[in-house]
Amino acid sequence: MNEWYYEQDGTHVGPVSEADLNVLLANRLIDAGTRVWTSSFGQQWKHAHDTELQMPRLTTPPPLPPPINPMAQASPSAGPPPVATGQAVLAQPGAVTEKWAMWLAFVPLILLAVETAFVAAGFDPYGHNAQARGISIWTGIATFWLAYKDAKAINNAGRNPLRRWLLIFIVLTPIGYFIRRRYVAAAPLTPLWIWLVGFVVYVLGAGALTAQ
Repeated sequence: MNEWYYEQDGTHVGPVSEADLNVLLANRLIDAGTRVWTSSFGQQWKHAHDTELQMPRLTTPPPLPPPINPMAQASPSAGPPPVATGQAVLAQPGAVTEKWAMWLAFVPLILLAVETAFVAAGFDPYGHNAQARGISIWTGIATFWLAYKDAKAINNAGRNPLRRWLLIFIVLTPIGYFIRRRYVAAAPLTPLWIWLVGFVVYVLGAGALTAQ
């Protein structure tokens, strides 16, 4: 089975199967002008419409019925025919919201702020006590809840039409979740870089608090 890649925001995404690529085209997550590549193309990228991929079929509405003449005399025994009013609306995928992902990215810095407040209040957030256990438990709950909200927003926006696994990757730490998020929804990696920087700051800050 050939593996395919497609262009998204100036970078390539993949590999995906041909069937998955057809699903992306059918759901208009990518359009016919998107550049794609598979091994048989050699060094050349091609537009999707220049390949054997299945292009979405465009439909047009039927002709409108002639306007009703208000001066025409209707038969007393029969009313006017019903006027068909309706418009076909194509479902378009929405933009990926970054709100929940950004909250998840700032968890290390928020945690450092909480631990700093505990130290200022005279508690030890790093010892074997109820305060330390409470911080760990609530941090885990908040991390999972934010990942759940983000994954739900991605699915609701139509960015995961194949319903690939996403939330389960939070067990690999937010690093694994953000990378999987990039693969599933072609989302930017900005939250990952923020989380990594925040984690480094957290390690340095926690070390300074422990030294006190």
